[in-house]
Amino acid sequence: MKPQKFSFLVCLMFAFLVNAGAQIEYNWQNSKEGWVSASESNLGCVLVAQPNALAMKAFNQTPVMRSGTLQDDLNIDVSTYDRVQVRLRNTTASGNPNARLFIYPPGSNTATCNYNFEVDTMMAEFSTYIISLDDVPTNGTLEGSIARFGLRAPWGVANGDTIFWESMVVYNSLGCTDSQSCNFSPYAEEDDDSCYFPGNPCDDGDDSTVNDTIDDNCECVGQPITNILSPQTGSLKLCLFPNPVSARFQIEAPIRIVEAEVYDASGTSIMVSQPSAQTISVDASDWSSGNYHIRLVYADGSTGSETFIVFR
Repeated sequence: MKPQKFSFLVCLMFAFLVNAGAQIEYNWQNSKEGWVSASESNLGCVLVAQPNALAMKAFNQTPVMRSGTLQDDLNIDVSTYDRVQVRLRNTTASGNPNARLFIYPPGSNTATCNYNFEVDTMMAEFSTYIISLDDVPTNGTLEGSIARFGLRAPWGVANGDTIFWESMVVYNSLGCTDSQSCNFSPYAEEDDDSCYFPGNPCDDGDDSTVNDTIDDNCECVGQPITNILSPQTGSLKLCLFPNPVSARFQIEAPIRIVEAEVYDASGTSIMVSQPSAQTISVDASDWSSGNYHIRLVYADGSTGSETFIVFR
């Protein structure tokens, strides 16, 4: 069904899209999650997947790992996310305990920018650190698209030291904070009024349904429209414009139209005419906003049909 309350339903459709990729998560338990050690000799390390975390064994003072090789590309616009959460355990006594998050453009090991974040030392447990991508980067400028991420151990670790990385989440601080909703965002810090629930109206994208609502499985489901005749096989193509309609619209057909009938979203016939012309103009200024269907009968007995929206 097409939207009758435009602002709410467009926002709801946007919520579906956003929630589909609400966050990017890397959980490094018994897995490297596609991350690789940097190939540059001054950034070297060995990554070992362990039951609780990814162990980064340093070759020097600046070991770096990246979320894939040069051929990998997340293809994320920099405006998509504004937070990165990292959980790690630094067992070293580094004198300058600034870890670093790198943002890489496509096809390059040279970071677009990076963010330092201070971590604890001599840690017995994992701790969580949140980097705001809204902040000014330590170096560079956050722009373009994000192909990969990178993480550097706290500055000054010694050859043979090990840093343990438990997880990393890239997310948006705005989202639905209601845990009872269909699109709850567990990492959201501020509610953005995007929550939707079973029973809410929606748009399933199917022109042949009406009364679309979110069901108990959080899916958008509509009821089939009845009493609308389907066009016959081999029906002729017609042109209806503008669509959406605000007042008057026009139909151009390949041959003469002998009958035109319009149905509303419930399947009720609201207009019938016998124009006997290839081009007709219809006044919809008194019709309510919503989804409509027009069926035409041509002079040779064939039919045509089209669905359109009235919106103001």
